[in-house]
Amino acid sequence: MNQTINVSGLKPEQIEQRQAIIKAFQAKNQLENLQKSQTKIDKDAIDYLTEKPITVDSFLTREQIYESYIMSG
Repeated sequence: MNQTINVSGLKPEQIEQRQAIIKAFQAKNQLENLQKSQTKIDKDAIDYLTEKPITVDSFLTREQIYESYIMSG
């Protein structure tokens, strides 16, 4: 599912925070999909991920996520 997020009016750091959150969820979803398909793959998750690593540019702290949520609401 693709969604468009309106970022007009946000500061660059707020946009970067949202991009980091999106990438973290994409990585989480990729891992969950891998675990679901694990029965179809002869390798374990660690072997599979080392062949096709997921990338996340940065991680946000709990405080940064909270601040981002407060500023957007």
